Amino acid sequence: MEKSWQDVLDRFHYGIYLVTIAADGLYNGMIASWVAQCSHTPPLITLAIRKNRLSHDQIKQAGKFTFNLLPRDALGLLKQFKIPDWRRKFDGIEYDLSPTGNPVIKDSLGYLDCVVERVIDAGDHTLFIGRVTGGALKREGEALTTAQYPGRYRGDR
Repeated sequence: MEKSWQDVLDRFHYGIYLVTIAADGLYNGMIASWVAQCSHTPPLITLAIRKNRLSHDQIKQAGKFTFNLLPRDALGLLKQFKIPDWRRKFDGIEYDLSPTGNPVIKDSLGYLDCVVERVIDAGDHTLFIGRVTGGALKREGEALTTAQYPGRYRGDR
């Protein structure tokens, strides 16, 4: 990708979400920003994940995932989800389970449970289209966005 294009894309604003997955009898979570609503009826959400991510394969296998809407002050929480051992990402994190069995972070503003409706090849990423099957706004607050998140995701890692 040309640097001039990437410099523009770096300034796009997205939400910062925690996507959680029940996999292999354990739980995983990944930080995601390439997320968007794409339909009201039925309620559909898109999630783009790089193909080499463990979460990518876990979502394909499980066929479901949960979005946790994070508050602006959640930057400290996100550090736990950058550790290399996915089996330890929930160590010390308070959570409940959604109706589909995925973790919902206690401090989240809300969550959406999704089942995979479609999987679309999108270059070096896969676009998962998830049908919203449930969720709730747990509390009021401003959501975390890329405007508060340090660094940029350029898709090359």
